[in-house]
Amino acid sequence: MLHLHDIDAWHAALGMVQHYGPHALQRALAHIDGLRKSGDEIGATTWALIAEAIMELTRDRRHDEPLN
Repeated sequence: MLHLHDIDAWHAALGMVQHYGPHALQRALAHIDGLRKSGDEIGATTWALIAEAIMELTRDRRHDEPLN
């Protein structure tokens, strides 16, 4: 079984955001949907991790929120 490490999910998410811009999350969700429809739950779970990272990368920050 393939295991996706957090850093790999973040790298994939960053690539998606750089390539698709504001449409990155939509693209990731479409991947998840397609993989689930084809019965690939491992692939869908992998893309769900990437989608979570995309959401974190693209979310609005509070004015007083410190950067990590």
